[in-house]
Amino acid sequence: MSFPSVHPITHVRSVTIAVEELATATNFYRDLWQLDLVTKDDGKAYFGTGCADNYAIKLRENDVAGIELTTFDVTDRAGVDFLAKRVADSGARIIREPGDRSDFGGGYSCIFFDCDGRAIELAAEIDQRIFREVEAGESRPKFISHVVFNTANLQKTIRWYGEVLGFKISDWLQDFFCFMRTGRWHHIIAFAQSKNTSLNHVSFELYGIDEFMRGTGRMMRAGHQPLWGPGRHGAGDNTYSYFQEPSSGFVMEYTTALQVIDEEHGWTPKVWGTSLEEQDQWGTANVFDEVILAKMAPSDDPVLWTPPQL
Repeated sequence: MSFPSVHPITHVRSVTIAVEELATATNFYRDLWQLDLVTKDDGKAYFGTGCADNYAIKLRENDVAGIELTTFDVTDRAGVDFLAKRVADSGARIIREPGDRSDFGGGYSCIFFDCDGRAIELAAEIDQRIFREVEAGESRPKFISHVVFNTANLQKTIRWYGEVLGFKISDWLQDFFCFMRTGRWHHIIAFAQSKNTSLNHVSFELYGIDEFMRGTGRMMRAGHQPLWGPGRHGAGDNTYSYFQEPSSGFVMEYTTALQVIDEEHGWTPKVWGTSLEEQDQWGTANVFDEVILAKMAPSDDPVLWTPPQL
Protein backbone atom coordinates (compact mmCIF):
# COMPACT_ATOMS: atom_id res chain seq x y z
CA MET A 1 0.00 0.00 0.00
CA SER A 2 1.13 3.59 -0.61
CA PHE A 3 -0.50 6.61 0.96
CA PRO A 4 -0.47 10.38 0.42
CA SER A 5 2.65 12.14 1.71
CA VAL A 6 1.22 14.24 4.55
CA HIS A 7 3.23 14.59 7.73
CA PRO A 8 1.99 17.26 10.13
CA ILE A 9 1.93 14.61 12.92
CA THR A 10 5.25 14.59 14.78
CA HIS A 11 4.93 12.10 17.66
CA VAL A 12 2.70 10.52 20.27
CA ARG A 13 2.28 13.27 22.83
CA SER A 14 0.21 11.49 25.48
CA VAL A 15 -2.08 8.60 26.36
CA THR A 16 -5.03 8.98 28.73
CA ILE A 17 -5.75 5.85 30.75
CA ALA A 18 -8.82 5.17 32.86
CA VAL A 19 -7.86 3.20 35.97
CA GLU A 20 -9.93 1.71 38.77
CA GLU A 21 -7.38 2.46 41.50
CA LEU A 22 -5.79 5.86 40.96
CA ALA A 23 -3.52 5.62 44.01
CA THR A 24 -2.10 2.25 42.91
CA ALA A 25 -1.54 3.46 39.36
CA THR A 26 0.03 6.72 40.58
CA ASN A 27 2.51 4.80 42.71
CA PHE A 28 3.44 2.63 39.72
CA TYR A 29 4.03 5.43 37.21
CA ARG A 30 5.74 7.78 39.67
CA ASP A 31 7.78 5.46 41.89
CA LEU A 32 8.48 2.46 39.66
CA TRP A 33 8.17 3.66 36.07
CA GLN A 34 9.99 6.87 37.03
CA LEU A 35 7.68 9.45 35.47
CA ASP A 36 7.33 12.96 36.90
CA LEU A 37 4.04 13.65 38.69
CA VAL A 38 3.24 17.03 37.13
CA THR A 39 -0.10 17.66 38.82
CA LYS A 40 -2.94 15.76 40.45
CA ASP A 41 -6.47 17.02 40.89
CA ASP A 42 -10.09 15.81 41.08
CA GLY A 43 -9.53 12.13 40.30
CA LYS A 44 -6.90 12.82 37.62
CA ALA A 45 -3.10 12.69 37.59
CA TYR A 46 -0.70 13.90 34.91
CA PHE A 47 2.82 12.51 34.43
CA GLY A 48 5.70 13.90 32.40
CA THR A 49 8.91 12.42 31.00
CA GLY A 50 12.36 13.85 30.38
CA CYS A 51 11.16 16.22 27.66
CA ALA A 52 9.24 19.48 27.35
CA ASP A 53 5.87 17.89 26.55
CA ASN A 54 3.36 19.04 29.18
CA TYR A 55 2.53 15.42 30.09
CA ALA A 56 2.84 11.95 28.59
CA ILE A 57 0.42 9.91 30.70
CA LYS A 58 -2.87 11.09 32.12
CA LEU A 59 -4.71 8.86 34.58
CA ARG A 60 -8.39 9.24 35.38
CA GLU A 61 -10.13 7.23 38.05
CA ASN A 62 -13.06 5.32 36.56
CA ASP A 63 -15.28 2.29 37.17
CA VAL A 64 -13.56 0.39 34.34
CA ALA A 65 -10.04 0.52 32.92
CA GLY A 66 -9.61 1.67 29.34
CA ILE A 67 -7.64 3.84 26.93
CA GLU A 68 -9.72 7.01 26.86
CA LEU A 69 -7.64 9.13 24.50
CA THR A 70 -4.45 9.01 22.43
CA THR A 71 -3.01 12.42 21.57
CA PHE A 72 -0.73 13.05 18.60
CA ASP A 73 1.31 16.22 18.38
CA VAL A 74 0.78 18.22 15.18
CA THR A 75 3.14 20.88 13.85
CA ASP A 76 0.66 23.78 14.08
CA ARG A 77 -3.00 24.79 14.06
CA ALA A 78 -3.13 24.67 10.28
CA GLY A 79 -2.03 21.03 10.47
CA VAL A 80 -4.81 20.25 12.96
CA ASP A 81 -7.37 21.91 10.69
CA PHE A 82 -6.02 20.13 7.61
CA LEU A 83 -6.15 16.69 9.19
CA ALA A 84 -9.51 17.36 10.86
CA LYS A 85 -11.00 18.00 7.43
CA ARG A 86 -9.57 14.73 6.16
CA VAL A 87 -11.05 12.94 9.17
CA ALA A 88 -14.47 14.51 8.54
CA ASP A 89 -14.27 13.71 4.82
CA SER A 90 -13.54 10.06 5.68
CA GLY A 91 -16.89 9.82 7.42
CA ALA A 92 -15.36 9.41 10.89
CA ARG A 93 -17.29 10.84 13.82
CA ILE A 94 -15.90 14.13 15.14
CA ILE A 95 -16.21 14.40 18.92
CA ARG A 96 -14.96 17.97 19.18
CA GLU A 97 -14.32 20.27 16.24
CA PRO A 98 -10.96 22.07 15.98
CA GLY A 99 -10.71 24.77 18.61
CA ASP A 100 -9.14 25.81 21.88
CA ARG A 101 -8.19 22.82 23.98
CA SER A 102 -9.81 22.55 27.43
CA ASP A 103 -7.51 20.00 29.07
CA PHE A 104 -4.40 20.69 31.18
CA GLY A 105 -1.84 22.60 29.13
CA GLY A 106 -4.31 24.32 26.83
CA GLY A 107 -3.48 24.47 23.14
CA TYR A 108 -5.55 23.81 20.04
CA SER A 109 -6.97 20.41 19.07
CA CYS A 110 -9.59 18.23 17.44
CA ILE A 111 -10.94 14.97 18.90
CA PHE A 112 -12.59 12.18 16.91
CA PHE A 113 -13.15 8.43 16.75
CA ASP A 114 -10.90 6.50 14.41
CA CYS A 115 -12.27 3.64 12.30
CA ASP A 116 -12.14 1.25 15.27
CA GLY A 117 -13.79 3.55 17.82
CA ARG A 118 -10.68 4.79 19.60
CA ALA A 119 -10.79 8.41 20.72
CA ILE A 120 -7.93 10.27 19.01
CA GLU A 121 -6.78 13.85 19.57
CA LEU A 122 -4.70 15.93 17.18
CA ALA A 123 -3.14 18.78 19.16
CA ALA A 124 -0.84 21.76 18.64
CA GLU A 125 0.53 24.56 20.81
CA ILE A 126 0.08 22.76 24.13
CA ASP A 127 2.03 24.46 26.89
CA GLN A 128 5.52 23.14 27.45
CA ARG A 129 6.87 22.58 30.92
CA ILE A 130 10.12 23.14 32.72
CA PHE A 131 11.81 19.76 32.91
CA ARG A 132 15.09 18.08 33.74
CA GLU A 133 16.72 16.21 30.87
CA VAL A 134 17.54 12.54 31.36
CA GLU A 135 21.25 12.05 32.05
CA ALA A 136 23.54 9.11 31.38
CA GLY A 137 22.96 6.37 33.96
CA GLU A 138 19.37 7.41 34.68
CA SER A 139 16.56 5.00 33.83
CA ARG A 140 13.89 7.69 33.57
CA PRO A 141 11.91 7.61 30.30
CA LYS A 142 12.75 10.37 27.81
CA PHE A 143 9.42 10.32 25.93
CA ILE A 144 6.75 8.00 24.56
CA SER A 145 8.37 6.05 21.76
CA HIS A 146 5.25 4.47 20.27
CA VAL A 147 1.87 2.93 20.93
CA VAL A 148 0.60 -0.38 19.56
CA PHE A 149 -3.09 -1.19 19.20
CA ASN A 150 -4.90 -4.44 18.51
CA THR A 151 -7.51 -4.33 15.76
CA ALA A 152 -10.06 -6.80 14.46
CA ASN A 153 -9.55 -5.54 10.89
CA LEU A 154 -5.88 -4.83 10.25
CA GLN A 155 -6.13 -3.94 6.57
CA LYS A 156 -8.97 -1.49 7.11
CA THR A 157 -7.23 0.19 10.05
CA ILE A 158 -3.83 0.71 8.42
CA ARG A 159 -5.50 1.98 5.27
CA TRP A 160 -7.49 4.52 7.31
CA TYR A 161 -4.41 5.74 9.19
CA GLY A 162 -2.49 5.98 5.94
CA GLU A 163 -5.09 7.65 3.77
CA VAL A 164 -6.54 9.97 6.42
CA LEU A 165 -3.69 10.79 8.82
CA GLY A 166 -0.73 10.34 6.47
CA PHE A 167 1.09 7.47 8.18
CA LYS A 168 3.56 5.41 6.13
CA ILE A 169 4.16 1.69 6.42
CA SER A 170 7.68 0.92 7.66
CA ASP A 171 7.66 -2.88 8.00
CA TRP A 172 5.44 -5.91 8.54
CA LEU A 173 5.60 -8.83 10.91
CA GLN A 174 4.30 -11.51 8.57
CA ASP A 175 0.77 -10.40 7.66
CA PHE A 176 -0.57 -9.72 11.16
CA PHE A 177 1.44 -6.77 12.48
CA CYS A 178 2.15 -3.44 10.76
CA PHE A 179 4.63 -0.73 11.85
CA MET A 180 3.80 2.86 10.78
CA ARG A 181 5.59 6.20 10.92
CA THR A 182 5.19 9.87 10.02
CA GLY A 183 8.84 10.87 10.20
CA ARG A 184 12.23 9.23 10.56
CA TRP A 185 11.46 7.04 13.57
CA HIS A 186 10.76 3.48 12.37
CA HIS A 187 7.33 3.60 14.02
CA ILE A 188 5.35 5.76 16.38
CA ILE A 189 2.29 3.56 16.04
CA ALA A 190 1.68 -0.06 15.08
CA PHE A 191 -1.30 -2.35 14.71
CA ALA A 192 -1.70 -6.06 15.44
CA GLN A 193 -4.42 -8.28 14.00
CA SER A 194 -6.50 -9.61 16.87
CA LYS A 195 -9.93 -10.86 17.85
CA ASN A 196 -10.17 -7.80 20.08
CA THR A 197 -9.88 -4.05 19.66
CA SER A 198 -7.69 -2.90 22.52
CA LEU A 199 -4.34 -1.56 23.59
CA ASN A 200 -1.37 -3.82 22.96
CA HIS A 201 1.21 -1.66 24.75
CA VAL A 202 2.65 1.82 25.27
CA SER A 203 6.42 2.11 24.83
CA PHE A 204 8.81 4.56 26.51
CA GLU A 205 12.24 5.53 25.19
CA LEU A 206 15.20 5.25 27.58
CA TYR A 207 18.54 7.10 27.30
CA GLY A 208 20.53 4.13 26.00
CA ILE A 209 21.23 0.39 26.36
CA ASP A 210 22.76 0.71 29.82
CA GLU A 211 19.85 2.81 31.07
CA PHE A 212 17.38 0.40 29.49
CA MET A 213 18.93 -2.49 31.42
CA ARG A 214 19.01 -0.42 34.62
CA GLY A 215 15.30 0.32 34.24
CA THR A 216 14.53 -3.33 33.56
CA GLY A 217 16.57 -4.36 36.60
CA ARG A 218 14.90 -1.79 38.84
CA MET A 219 11.50 -3.18 37.95
CA MET A 220 12.67 -6.74 38.59
CA ARG A 221 14.15 -5.82 41.97
CA ALA A 222 10.78 -4.31 42.88
CA GLY A 223 9.12 -7.65 42.15
CA HIS A 224 7.84 -6.95 38.62
CA GLN A 225 9.14 -9.64 36.29
CA PRO A 226 9.03 -8.77 32.58
CA LEU A 227 6.20 -10.35 30.64
CA TRP A 228 8.68 -10.55 27.78
CA GLY A 229 12.31 -9.49 27.65
CA PRO A 230 14.82 -8.08 27.95
CA GLY A 231 15.58 -8.57 24.28
CA ARG A 232 16.10 -6.79 20.99
CA HIS A 233 13.57 -6.90 18.16
CA GLY A 234 14.43 -7.54 14.54
CA ALA A 235 11.87 -5.13 13.08
CA GLY A 236 12.75 -1.65 14.30
CA ASP A 237 16.00 -2.90 15.88
CA ASN A 238 14.87 -1.62 19.29
CA THR A 239 15.29 -3.23 22.68
CA TYR A 240 12.30 -4.38 24.73
CA SER A 241 11.18 -5.22 28.24
CA TYR A 242 7.41 -5.45 28.70
CA PHE A 243 5.73 -5.08 32.08
CA GLN A 244 2.09 -5.14 33.22
CA GLU A 245 0.80 -2.12 35.13
CA PRO A 246 -1.04 -3.51 38.20
CA SER A 247 -4.06 -1.18 38.31
CA SER A 248 -5.33 -1.29 34.73
CA GLY A 249 -3.55 -4.45 33.59
CA PHE A 250 -2.23 -2.63 30.51
CA VAL A 251 1.23 -3.44 29.20
CA MET A 252 4.04 -0.86 29.25
CA GLU A 253 7.40 -1.24 27.52
CA TYR A 254 10.88 0.09 28.13
CA THR A 255 12.80 0.47 24.87
CA THR A 256 15.71 2.27 23.29
CA ALA A 257 17.71 2.53 20.04
CA LEU A 258 14.70 2.42 17.71
CA GLN A 259 15.77 2.44 14.08
CA VAL A 260 15.91 5.79 12.30
CA ILE A 261 14.92 5.65 8.63
CA ASP A 262 16.93 7.42 5.94
CA GLU A 263 14.12 8.68 3.71
CA GLU A 264 16.52 10.31 1.24
CA HIS A 265 17.79 6.96 0.04
CA GLY A 266 14.35 5.38 -0.06
CA TRP A 267 12.78 2.75 2.13
CA THR A 268 11.14 -0.51 1.10
CA PRO A 269 9.01 -2.16 3.81
CA LYS A 270 10.29 -5.59 4.79
CA VAL A 271 8.20 -8.55 5.86
CA TRP A 272 9.77 -10.03 9.00
CA GLY A 273 9.16 -13.56 10.23
CA THR A 274 8.64 -14.95 13.72
CA SER A 275 11.81 -16.99 14.14
CA LEU A 276 13.49 -16.75 17.53
CA GLU A 277 16.30 -14.72 15.95
CA GLU A 278 13.87 -12.23 14.40
CA GLN A 279 11.89 -11.86 17.63
CA ASP A 280 15.03 -11.36 19.71
CA GLN A 281 18.43 -10.68 18.15
CA TRP A 282 20.20 -11.13 21.48
CA GLY A 283 18.61 -14.45 22.46
CA THR A 284 18.12 -13.20 26.02
CA ALA A 285 14.31 -12.93 26.19
CA ASN A 286 11.87 -15.61 27.26
CA VAL A 287 9.88 -17.26 24.47
CA PHE A 288 6.77 -15.34 23.41
CA ASP A 289 3.78 -17.58 24.23
CA GLU A 290 0.00 -17.60 24.60
CA VAL A 291 0.20 -16.25 28.16
CA ILE A 292 2.05 -13.14 26.98
CA LEU A 293 -0.27 -12.77 24.01
CA ALA A 294 -3.30 -12.80 26.30
CA LYS A 295 -1.84 -9.90 28.32
CA MET A 296 -1.07 -7.89 25.17
CA ALA A 297 -4.40 -8.64 23.48
CA PRO A 298 -7.03 -8.26 26.21
CA SER A 299 -10.77 -8.16 25.56
CA ASP A 300 -12.31 -5.22 23.69
CA ASP A 301 -11.60 -1.91 25.40
CA PRO A 302 -14.82 -0.99 27.28
CA VAL A 303 -14.43 2.72 26.49
CA LEU A 304 -14.43 2.35 22.69
CA TRP A 305 -16.84 4.78 21.06
CA THR A 306 -17.01 6.72 24.34
CA PRO A 307 -16.14 10.44 24.25
CA PRO A 308 -13.33 11.13 26.74
CA GLN A 309 -14.00 13.10 29.89
CA LEU A 310 -11.51 15.95 29.79
